[in-house]
Amino acid sequence: MRRIGAFVGLTVLAIAVGPAIDSAAAANSPTFRDCSLLGGLDPDFVQISGVTVTPGGTLTVPRSQKQVPIEASESSDPGDNLGHVTLTVTVTASHVPTQIVSGEATGKVELSAPLLKGKRGRSYTISWAATFDNGNHLCPSANTPENTTPNPFVVSIA
Repeated sequence: MRRIGAFVGLTVLAIAVGPAIDSAAAANSPTFRDCSLLGGLDPDFVQISGVTVTPGGTLTVPRSQKQVPIEASESSDPGDNLGHVTLTVTVTASHVPTQIVSGEATGKVELSAPLLKGKRGRSYTISWAATFDNGNHLCPSANTPENTTPNPFVVSIA
């Protein structure tokens, strides 16, 4: 009986203390933007791919590459991946016309950010804005601690 009482006591303690522990949240990285809400809740994200990350953390692509994939995705929390997502991407570079692409879908949006006029050394600033949870969760915003203000990706031609 004493063992059962100890087990029940530890279980109650774990339940009481458990919610006070923050959920795990992914931090920003050169290719990842964490759009989690305060406390790591609802870990939605924006991610760029198709780039090389240098040891210094800069993003590069070969001169022949004309676009890079970028994705905005709902978290894998049960039911959350059924939410409506929108993503708008603006690509700017010196001496290159500004390009804007946008899309919307359920669960995640995948776009290709165009890299026009691939001149060696040219840097492209890839700004983004996303909404998750059927428009109720904006990123960047004051509610996403890792991205309260715009945090673009910068990609250079190697």
